[in-house]
Amino acid sequence: MPEFDEFFRTWSAPVWNHLLRLLGDRERADDCFQRVFMKAHAHFRDCRAPVDRRGWIFTIALNEARDERRRRKRDPLRPMDLPDVRTSGDPDPSQAAADRELAREVLRGVGELPDHQREIFLLVRYRGFSFAEAASLCGVSLSAAKMAVSRAHEKVLRALAGRIDLGSLR
Repeated sequence: MPEFDEFFRTWSAPVWNHLLRLLGDRERADDCFQRVFMKAHAHFRDCRAPVDRRGWIFTIALNEARDERRRRKRDPLRPMDLPDVRTSGDPDPSQAAADRELAREVLRGVGELPDHQREIFLLVRYRGFSFAEAASLCGVSLSAAKMAVSRAHEKVLRALAGRIDLGSLR
């Protein structure tokens, strides 16, 4: 099915990265990713129109991540596995180390958010969904989505303030 192959090439990396940030664990993200695209493949022809497919695949991913977190409640929380931070060219080693540390701290801060805030925050800030789209995907009102992102943003900044010098980012 060539149309699905193109869909997979387009959305596999964004969906996997989103699952990693939602779940904080590469193995669980991999497992969830497989379930997401198995479901997507099985129901690909049912999706109404190509325009709907972005929200459709992220809805499947969000639901799979929620199911995975419910399963994980029986297991102690595992530390977040960080993706590699890559820069173009040959970066200054001290700057590359600072970038990796900042990425690590941001991901820890995001990982500490309550599930509902993390879901909406990642959709809006990292995946480019509008507040209205994220609200619809998460089943909340527009104002609740905006409030969740605002509170998540404040919590991440507070967490970062205790770990790194935020003045160095200016």
